[in-house]
Amino acid sequence: MKKAGFTLLEMLTAMFMFVLAVGGLAMAMDKIFAANVMMRRDGEVRQQLESLLDESMVMPLADLEQGREVGPDAMGAKFFIRAEPAELLNRDNEELTGLWWVTVRAEWTEGREEQSWEEKFLRYQP
Repeated sequence: MKKAGFTLLEMLTAMFMFVLAVGGLAMAMDKIFAANVMMRRDGEVRQQLESLLDESMVMPLADLEQGREVGPDAMGAKFFIRAEPAELLNRDNEELTGLWWVTVRAEWTEGREEQSWEEKFLRYQP
């Protein structure tokens, strides 16, 4: 007479497969959460960088030429703003005057890695 049911070996195999599946799912969720935090942080840095770019449009160039440091913010990002004369030539090889390169750079640490983002634009100041 044969009894219905699972053997100990079948039960252990099923539990082992379940533990592997749950462990894989936990690791995948951890990676997803880490990527979400990094994307949110990048978005915050870009938003603050754009805000500083807008502010630098009305700041005196003399202040920007010496360089300006902002931060660190709540998450540790530092921002550096600097202006330097742009040496651009027109079609007749004449120097264009009154143009300045304004650079805004963000630096922060994500985990153990140093991160940076830089935006540069031309500003006209006669």
